[in-house]
Amino acid sequence: NNLSIVRIKADDGSEGYGQISPYDADISAMVLHRKLAQHALGRDPADIHLIVDRCIEANYKFPWSYVCRALCGLDTAVWDLLGKRTGKSVCEMLGGKPRPLRVYGSSMSRTIKPEDEGKRLARLRDAKGFRAFKVRIGKVCGHDEDEWPGRTEALVPAVRKAVGADVAILADGNSCYTPPKAIQVGRLLEEHAYGHFEEPCPYWELEWTAQVAAALKIPVAGGEQDNDLAQWRRMIRMRAVDIVQPDVCYVGGLTRALRVAGMAAAAGLKCVPHSANLSMVTVFTLHLCAAIPNFGDHVEFTIEDDPWTRNLYEPALEVRDGKVAVPANPGWGVKISSDWLAKARREVSERA
Repeated sequence: NNLSIVRIKADDGSEGYGQISPYDADISAMVLHRKLAQHALGRDPADIHLIVDRCIEANYKFPWSYVCRALCGLDTAVWDLLGKRTGKSVCEMLGGKPRPLRVYGSSMSRTIKPEDEGKRLARLRDAKGFRAFKVRIGKVCGHDEDEWPGRTEALVPAVRKAVGADVAILADGNSCYTPPKAIQVGRLLEEHAYGHFEEPCPYWELEWTAQVAAALKIPVAGGEQDNDLAQWRRMIRMRAVDIVQPDVCYVGGLTRALRVAGMAAAAGLKCVPHSANLSMVTVFTLHLCAAIPNFGDHVEFTIEDDPWTRNLYEPALEVRDGKVAVPANPGWGVKISSDWLAKARREVSERA
């Protein structure tokens, strides 16, 4: 249920592959065929902006999450098709250039002990050349509670000591804190020279997050969960965050992620998209970051080994000297595994 791949085929025989947002992807696939396919079939793939907007507006009674999760599959498949038609990678179509980009090693664990987290990040620094990492603090939607008492207070200095002063460290609160507690934790992060404080407050509480951002020197990042472009405009206008983090899969695909990045650029804000697993979302994100003018310092790259993303596509993404190369072949530049496709359950929507 974690993954669903979308294949589209045009009248001229050209094809493109995309991916629905991970997690409960079977639900999103049902939404794709029932609620979105009818608005794409028969249209020119080059009209991707019109197709995306029609899919959103035609489903105005069903905002937002599953419509956008499904739309990502359609949108990213169209971009792949257009890239293959032109013989260009997606980032080249957008004016960028395939190249190695710096990545930060993203920890997904809150069960690991602080000293063990520090040790494994130091090993990855030495083995893969990572010069930046992100750790998880607090507790998911934690109402100011820690994963266990004292963990965050121990983790923050332990990781800094383990990786050294010249490695960037980011921290993710995953909607844990009220503003007073978030500001307190933010001061701890500042004391140990952390690089950004992600999603300190429940993400829907924009005013809370804005209060934290105004009180701290450390940049506040957020937006991975948000898929309503009007909400994005509010977030940026009120300076709720200093760094925007759209997730290509959650926001509804590359087309809408580019719009968010453009809003941020116009406001002078950096864009560091969310890409927390090695499904196609990280491929999409690499192309996006290689093309936008306000890309931040690093692309998110998980350090966890998720079995459900193994051997999904080739060539696999590899960290070398702290960087990952943007796939340079046409479209997304990777090929979905034929073994994965052969084992998958299929559903087809066709033009009448």
